[in-house]
Amino acid sequence: MRRDLRQWADASKVLNAMVILGFAIAIMVSIFSCQEYYIGKTKEELANEMWRTDSLLMRIKWEADSLGLIHD
Repeated sequence: MRRDLRQWADASKVLNAMVILGFAIAIMVSIFSCQEYYIGKTKEELANEMWRTDSLLMRIKWEADSLGLIHD
């Protein structure tokens, strides 16, 4: 009987396993919760912003090319 109580008194392995399991659960929750996080914008609004940025960059490149600033 005393031998069984001593085995359960050393709970370091159980506590280590619980800590590792807790970290794994926290990582999984953070991964799944961040997939749909868009800083308050919908997918359509983000696509519109990306299109505006791309068109602005293309216009800057076109104007720089017409002025002879870009050498390939």
